[in-house]
Parts: sequence; C-alpha cells; structure tokens
Amino acid sequence: MFSYIVYCLSIFLIVLEVIVLFFLLQSIIYMGQRMKKFSFMLIAPMLFPMQRLVQKSVMNTFSVDLSPYLILIVLFYLEKFCGYLLSV
Repeated sequence: MFSYIVYCLSIFLIVLEVIVLFFLLQSIIYMGQRMKKFSFMLIAPMLFPMQRLVQKSVMNTFSVDLSPYLILIVLFYLEKFCGYLLSV
C-alpha cells in the first residue's frame, strides 16, 4: 500500500515538473494569451509562496524571477526521494 502511495506521489511530481517547464517555455515562445493564463493559473499556488521566500533571501534579483527554477529543483529532489523510497 505504501509503495502505491509513493508511486502516485512520484507521478504527481513529474506532472508538476512538466507544468513548470511549460510555464518557463512560454517565457521564450509566445503561445497565446489563453495558454499563458491557463499555465499561470496552474502554477500560481506554487509560485507565490516561492516568490515571497526569494524576496526575503539573498537570491533576490530584481531583473530575473528565480522562483520557477527553484520550484523545479525542489520538485526534482522530491521525485528522487520518492524513487529512493520505492527502491528501499
């Protein structure tokens, strides 16, 4: 039972990574206003708390928003931790 929960969490984290990557890709390639609003609606619950943390940290840069990149790093490590739990 525990392995199924961890496996589902791992898949959920992969989906979140894809959503964040899609959000970052939209800053490079214009895909339309509707897609931009949709991706922002999906990523906003993760983005706003991370932005508040970055504003109060040493990594505060006024020209570049580092919070989506930090979200990707955190999701990647959580996914690797789930993989570790599955292998044990």
